[in-house]
Amino acid sequence: MTAASLPGEGPVELGPVSLPAGKHVHGGRAARVPVAWVTREPVPEAGRAWAALSDARPDTGLVPFLADHLPRYPARPWDTEEIFDDPAEPAELARAVGRLDADKVLESWWNGKTHEAGTQEGVDEDPEFAEYIESVIAPFSRRFPGIAHSLSTPLTIAETDEILGSLPPHRIGLVPASRPADVLPLIGWSLPNRPVRAMLQATAVMRSWEDRFGARLLRVGFGEFSVLASWPRSKAHAERIAAEHYAFCDECAGRGLTEVRSIAEYLLTSPVWTFWWD
Repeated sequence: MTAASLPGEGPVELGPVSLPAGKHVHGGRAARVPVAWVTREPVPEAGRAWAALSDARPDTGLVPFLADHLPRYPARPWDTEEIFDDPAEPAELARAVGRLDADKVLESWWNGKTHEAGTQEGVDEDPEFAEYIESVIAPFSRRFPGIAHSLSTPLTIAETDEILGSLPPHRIGLVPASRPADVLPLIGWSLPNRPVRAMLQATAVMRSWEDRFGARLLRVGFGEFSVLASWPRSKAHAERIAAEHYAFCDECAGRGLTEVRSIAEYLLTSPVWTFWWD
């Protein structure tokens, strides 16, 4: 990604959307390179601006997102640029993520959370740990249930407008990308306290959600992000999706949810999926 592929540091006109002055955000450990364009101030009606910019993406080549910040620290991370690792090159990202299977990634992460390292299930593991995990992942067993099917219910135009219209003002970011699922590694955004490979694995999962549920990157903050997706078809379907969310991150829904059933209940009430890492 180069500076030429980003808007200049000033106001921007993209289709029907006029954005106020913005700035470049830089990533990379040694050579700092511009990876995103972000407005300097919050934009009113940010959710609706995001929708219009998303619709214009085939023509602009720019994926929009709402640029959120660490609570009580509005400069972090977009002004401090403190969490941005080396950005991925698009071709290398496509090759690396193309070799990954979202189902296998989620199964590995599920197993890592539901089994104690160095112990054998039901043999030498801590009984209290086993009881706790079984309560957290109910109605499923310790074996990963597999990824959920893609038969979901798309948001109506009215539902989308109501959800996006209810969002408060946000700074708006733009990133050159072929699809929303690839934005985070392209700007060097990384999962807190996780190896670099984890972001590639997360991208494989996000691509799968984009394909199965139309999940589009909506908001990016410090250690968390949100996507806008379609509705589960049923409670059982919501629980299967919730199992994926449980494996994917530390806490869900922006409410600190960590149990499959509570995550599923939330998914039946909101199509905004939020993921947080400690």
